[in-house]
Amino acid sequence: MPEQPLVIDCAEWIKLMPSPPVLTSFQSSWNNIQLIHYRQPLACLSEISNSQHLIIIPLKNKAVNYDIVLEGRSQVVSFQEKDYRGGCIAIFPATLPYGFHSHSHYQVMEWMQCYLEPVFLAQIAHESVNPDRVELLPIMKKADPLIHHIGLALKAGLEADRVGSRFYADSMATALSAHLLRHYSTCSHHFQDYEDGLSKQKLRQAIEYIQAHLSEDISLSDIANELGMSQYYFCHLFKRSTGVSPHQYLIHQRVEQAKRLLKQTERTVTAIALDCGFANQSHFAKYFRQYTGMNPNQFRKL
Repeated sequence: MPEQPLVIDCAEWIKLMPSPPVLTSFQSSWNNIQLIHYRQPLACLSEISNSQHLIIIPLKNKAVNYDIVLEGRSQVVSFQEKDYRGGCIAIFPATLPYGFHSHSHYQVMEWMQCYLEPVFLAQIAHESVNPDRVELLPIMKKADPLIHHIGLALKAGLEADRVGSRFYADSMATALSAHLLRHYSTCSHHFQDYEDGLSKQKLRQAIEYIQAHLSEDISLSDIANELGMSQYYFCHLFKRSTGVSPHQYLIHQRVEQAKRLLKQTERTVTAIALDCGFANQSHFAKYFRQYTGMNPNQFRKL
């Protein structure tokens, strides 16, 4: 009987690498997606498979060739500098056996790995017109600027705020899942489009829930569950109704609440930041400046 490939998750993948990663999302309470940023020599891996869907996003590398063994078949994949600028990515579906060996004269390479939970992808698929089959296609190299942008956005969010980025990660995981189902599934998934957005009652319910939980580390699923909707359709319909994403709306309301507290109380900036749901003072200051053009202390003196 042939030996079965080693099945690993994102945390176990790290143990196979020669050096620790630059950045991970493991301490950030992300639920459905994880991000790992590597900058190191790329090790050669014997045949393994992942318990999650794996999207690889190469970064800032010189030309390199890979020998990829996929389901027992070997092929050579070549990445050139133009491929990195063009946003090329690779996709390894969960449970698919693979191995690789890199050929490069450069000692250090840089890439990101996004891990998406299959159960979450299946939940998003159930909102599509044809939800019966959820199976991703293996992709060894393809330009996909949207996935590349999502990876970079997750990385930037994680670097700026390792603690309070869960809501943003939920939003990105939802967008990524819908994109994968539309373009990289063995059975193309189509999502219904509702031009009218949320009903007035649902929109009011969502806004009231957000206002009541501004100080808490709420998740996208918390709000969607409150409304009895999926994350995908809540995001889609909320933006149709308001013109902004749920994450943008949440941050704006937290800033507005902070503006009131800065003017009406003598509490410290740090205390106000925590009361308004920001992870820390620097997280608060970043978004406050983004929305007002000044820091909290400057605003308080006006």
